[in-house]
Amino acid sequence: MAATEQNYGLESIILHHSFTQVKGRTIRIDCRERTHVGGVNGAGKTSILALIPAFYGEEPERIVSKGSGRLSFLDYYLPSLQSLVIFEYSRHRGTCCSVMFRHHSGKLCYRFVEGSAADTFFAPDVIEMLKAGATADAVFEKLRELKRNVSRIIDTITSYRAIIQRNPRLLKRSAADARKLRGLAADFGMGSADTHMSNIERLTHVVLNKNRLMSSFKAMICETQFDNIHIHGRPKTIDESGLVSDIRSIKAFEKEEAKIRECLQQENERQAILAASRRTVASLTATVDEANDSKADIARDIAKLKERINEESEQQRQSDDEIAGVLADKNYELKVKEGDLDGIYKKREYYDTERAPELTQDLQNIGEYRRQKIDADSDLTGLTSKVTQVESEFRHEVSELKSAFSREQGDRERKVSDAEAARKDAAYQHDKAISALDHEKTREIGQQREERSQERSAIQNQLARAETLRDNQSYNDDETGQIAAAEAAVQNAEEQAQHVSGELIDANRKKDQAREDRDTAQKHLLHAQEQIDTLTAAFEDLQRQISPDNDTWLSALRKQDSGWAHGLAKVIHPDLLMRTDLNPLMHSTAVAERRQVMGWVLNTDAISAPDFAASEEDLQARLHNIDQKRQAARKTRDDTEKAARNRNDAYQARCSAVEHMNTEKKLTDDSLTRQREYLKTLREQIRQALNERKQAQGAKVTELQSLLEQFKKDSEMGETATISQFAKRLMDLRGQWAERESQLQLNIDHAQQRVQQALSEHEQRLELKQTAFNQKLEDEGIDPKVVQQARAKAESLKNRVKEIEQAEPLVREYKNWLDKDWSRKDGLTGDCNLLEKQVADIKTRRSERLRKHQESVKQVNADIIRHQQRIGALAKQIEEAEGILKKFETAPDDMAMPGNMVNLTGELQDAYERLDKLRREVMATFKRALTVLNQYNGTQIQSAWQKLSEFRRQRLADPAQEYDEAFQLMQVQDLRSLLDTDIPQLRSTLVDQFTSEANTLCRYFDSLETMAREVKAVSRTLRQKINTDQRIESLSDIQVVLRPRIEDDESWQPLKSFVVQWRDWHAVHRREMPDDSITMAFQLVSDTLKSASLGESVESMVDMHLTMKENGREAVIRNDNDFLTASSQGLTYLAIMAVFMGLTRYLCPDKNTRITWPIDELGTLSSNNIARMAEMLEHNNLTMISACPKLDRPLRKFFENKISLQHGRVHNFESAAPSAPKSDFLASVTRPRSAADATDDLTDDLFTSAIEGGNHAN
Repeated sequence: MAATEQNYGLESIILHHSFTQVKGRTIRIDCRERTHVGGVNGAGKTSILALIPAFYGEEPERIVSKGSGRLSFLDYYLPSLQSLVIFEYSRHRGTCCSVMFRHHSGKLCYRFVEGSAADTFFAPDVIEMLKAGATADAVFEKLRELKRNVSRIIDTITSYRAIIQRNPRLLKRSAADARKLRGLAADFGMGSADTHMSNIERLTHVVLNKNRLMSSFKAMICETQFDNIHIHGRPKTIDESGLVSDIRSIKAFEKEEAKIRECLQQENERQAILAASRRTVASLTATVDEANDSKADIARDIAKLKERINEESEQQRQSDDEIAGVLADKNYELKVKEGDLDGIYKKREYYDTERAPELTQDLQNIGEYRRQKIDADSDLTGLTSKVTQVESEFRHEVSELKSAFSREQGDRERKVSDAEAARKDAAYQHDKAISALDHEKTREIGQQREERSQERSAIQNQLARAETLRDNQSYNDDETGQIAAAEAAVQNAEEQAQHVSGELIDANRKKDQAREDRDTAQKHLLHAQEQIDTLTAAFEDLQRQISPDNDTWLSALRKQDSGWAHGLAKVIHPDLLMRTDLNPLMHSTAVAERRQVMGWVLNTDAISAPDFAASEEDLQARLHNIDQKRQAARKTRDDTEKAARNRNDAYQARCSAVEHMNTEKKLTDDSLTRQREYLKTLREQIRQALNERKQAQGAKVTELQSLLEQFKKDSEMGETATISQFAKRLMDLRGQWAERESQLQLNIDHAQQRVQQALSEHEQRLELKQTAFNQKLEDEGIDPKVVQQARAKAESLKNRVKEIEQAEPLVREYKNWLDKDWSRKDGLTGDCNLLEKQVADIKTRRSERLRKHQESVKQVNADIIRHQQRIGALAKQIEEAEGILKKFETAPDDMAMPGNMVNLTGELQDAYERLDKLRREVMATFKRALTVLNQYNGTQIQSAWQKLSEFRRQRLADPAQEYDEAFQLMQVQDLRSLLDTDIPQLRSTLVDQFTSEANTLCRYFDSLETMAREVKAVSRTLRQKINTDQRIESLSDIQVVLRPRIEDDESWQPLKSFVVQWRDWHAVHRREMPDDSITMAFQLVSDTLKSASLGESVESMVDMHLTMKENGREAVIRNDNDFLTASSQGLTYLAIMAVFMGLTRYLCPDKNTRITWPIDELGTLSSNNIARMAEMLEHNNLTMISACPKLDRPLRKFFENKISLQHGRVHNFESAAPSAPKSDFLASVTRPRSAADATDDLTDDLFTSAIEGGNHAN
């Protein structure tokens, strides 16, 4: 390169109290010209070379990675507060120094000082402070006192780099510090105001290591040329993050949502039934208690009835025993009297057989019989006396006979009259007895009829009542109460059903309103999100306008045409500005001809400057304004999202309310149906009960009719028995009368017979007397026949008297019997009749009492049976009730009211059946939901479920209850929480997460696609900028070829396909879960990214190789190994250096600014290659500082400055005159050194020694 009028760059490096080899000294290395640093290994050569990238702003920690062990840059180069690293450099306004120092806070900091090192740090006052060990802060303070321009502290390497390189992008990196940084760059930046460079620090660091040139070059290209590209990190493994599984689990769970919702509704219904059942259980429990009390009362009533039966039976027994005793007494008495009467009649028969009555009459007439005997004897004697006395005696005897006959006959006639009077009186008494008996019969029958009439009336009344009840059956009070209660329950159920229906309608209305509110809120949220997206797009567009990519036309316009906003911007389409494939190149005449557009001259003054051509300040202001609007929009979105969430919560609450009301509606409808069915069943049961009662009353009517008929028969039989009894008594009276009458008649007849007999006998005597008299008169003798007759008569009378006299004891006995026993016959007969009647009455009373007792017992037994039936029914009802109560948990409820046990039991049985059915259905759905949850292990929905389960488990008293079905049923409610709370949140989160992941993939794809475009663009740029003026005869067509590796990776096509598919789908379904095709494409991308060979850095995604023609032969260098094993390593190195030189001037287009390269171990190159490289460096206004332990003589001629580090001291062997042109130096490398040159070298050595000596003294 020809000498330039202006040449700015690094002049020297000064180390004060720096790394170990130079510790305690101040050394200076001039590096304006090509400089070689020699020294033994470990002398610090490489440490000095490494400071070249630090001067241009390389990251400090990259510099010390090789030579400092474990020390940091700060601890290695700036071990104390006195340590300074000073870079002296020239710029268009003069010389400046950049200083690296240790801040008292222990941080690496930078300052700039205007002026050369000799005028600043080596000024007499300052150098004395340095020798005295002053700190950096004290030195800077001293420089300020000396009126030197000292910058503020720069505490970041990025700010330092922006200033020293005048990097436009870095200068405006921070809007707050942009103005300050631009001011510092204007005061201390390298070159002139038109100088702009970038990434020189990386390039100078790359050339430092010859063994890794290719890899370092590639790394530098990637870091510098693609620093504006943000390659999003490869998305994490999706399966490990569980996103796909989470989405699939949510979608799988959502497939079951309808069943789960139905399950939850069933569980709500089950809980509602359970709650209602608790009330029913309480009522049924109270009813069972009441029934048990009633059962106990009935049992006590039964006991009382049985006791009553026992008491009545005992009373009946006692009474019957009494009656039986009386009856036995009466029967005994009757038997005795009948026996006595039979004895009397038997005695009468005996007396009759013994002719006691005739003998009694004869005994009564024994005097007459005796007289007759005397008369007969006298007659017999007279018959045998003398006849002389016959007449007188006849007459006397007749007279006496008639007198005696008259007297005796009168007695006999009185006896007849007495007998007839006795018969008449007896007949009167008999008639009176017959009349009394008839009257008694009439009275007895009347009394019996009256007594039976009352009983018959009672039976007839019972029959009439039974017939009335049979023909007019109606509800009893209990049945009326049951029907009234059932009808009231139906009415109450209807009112509840109507009330719940109204509430359900209201709940549905509120739900619809809440849904409308939620949808409106969602629309507002989408609108707010669209506003954010719009503002974000505008914000990002402004950011792209403010910081466009390097290869865009907008970037070129801003760099090369400051007035483009007033001309070209008015007529071009803004989309062209961001394109990177236009390769914009500004023509030299374009500035002068701003009004000319592709051959046309336009008056653009009439057109306003477009927004995209605004100044950076305006764009920043607009960016700030849009950012504020975006923040406000985000706040609005957050508020809207909160409102939408509240609306959604309200909607969910309304849905829950509707679900609850649906359950209540179903329960009330079921309750109404049950109450109606119960009323219908109750009416049917009562109708059957009425029929049964009617049948029972009919049976009772039949029974009472039979009883009445039997009563009539019994009455007739009783009356007939009474009549028969009285007839018997009448017959007895008549029999007694007949016998009495016969006896009386016998007495009459006997008396009359005696009268007639006496008359006959008297007449016979008279006749006999007459006959005898006549005979005497006639014969005076006695007729033998007459005598015989008289003798027979006398003998007969004698025998008769004798018989009568002999029968006198019998007659006395008979009379005594008659007086003593026979006189009792009528009384005994009456007594027997009376006793028979009494016995019959007693038997009747006994049988009637027994009948009444049996009827009473029968009635009581019927009551007992009814009571037992009631107990049996109650026991059965209680058993059924207690059986169903055992299936429910019971809790005491003092407010529970008893009800109808059958109804409550049936209701509870129905509830249990429904609960059991619902439980089985709920458990089946719950287990299905658990199966779905367990299919996706490790997912968020499973984790949410496990948290809910753990929270519920912690509330268990016994951990073993976790495996009970009751615990699982409690967990069903957690499904609601999962559906209503967790899943919407998870769904929203997963939608956001998937959107984020998908957008990450999109950004990753976009960054890869941008990177691919940028790689191609950079490759074109490098070919254009680097492949010119290589000045190497053996090499030609040197090209740096960059190619994106992503397009060859198997993950590229799935990624590209997914991005296209996702963007099309997401544009329409922003807040929806991705469908299966999206998920599958997403999974495919995830799977292919797992095995992708690309790294996450740009370097891993770029394939770089160097192509050239070496002596006409195609050569390709792909990596460090290719470089090291190349057939001509020197030529390859020159080719790479040629690329570096071209790249340097691409990064720093201002050739007036000199760039210093640090090159280590240059001695491995041949002198020819070094000469060629030196020429190329000179041509590009580049210089180098090299280091190797030993500098061969052929190489010395290529370095203007040659120094050696020995024991921390700098020894200058050769130094070029600052004003001597490099071409003169290159011409002088072949001629001997002059004395003047040696004198200059000696001067430099003395200067260095003076500095070192002063430091050494310190």
